[in-house]
Amino acid sequence: MIDYSTQLYDPVYAEIGVPATFINGEIEAEITVIDDTRPKQLPAGSSIDVGGMGPGAFARIPELAASGITQDDWRDASLTFNGRDWIVRSYELRGSPNGMDAGEVRFMLKAGDD
Repeated sequence: MIDYSTQLYDPVYAEIGVPATFINGEIEAEITVIDDTRPKQLPAGSSIDVGGMGPGAFARIPELAASGITQDDWRDASLTFNGRDWIVRSYELRGSPNGMDAGEVRFMLKAGDD
């Protein structure tokens, strides 16, 4: 069996992941996220259906769990990375071939208080 966490996610997060602070209530943890907050550019005249057009950030579910962060903690959490503060308004689970708990979550974000 291929370990996608080691062979796929580890190198990707090591290369393009950025440090982030996750806070919700008494939970505060340093995690790594992939910044997905930039606007999406579609070719003129395209008819592509693109979900999740708003700002977001990807995080690895095993890293969240190792930091004591459960799915119940995700919504309304504060997420700070790349000098900006965000609030998690919702999320989408992105499973792995090794199972949902070994995959990622895409946090859908809204701007936090400045």
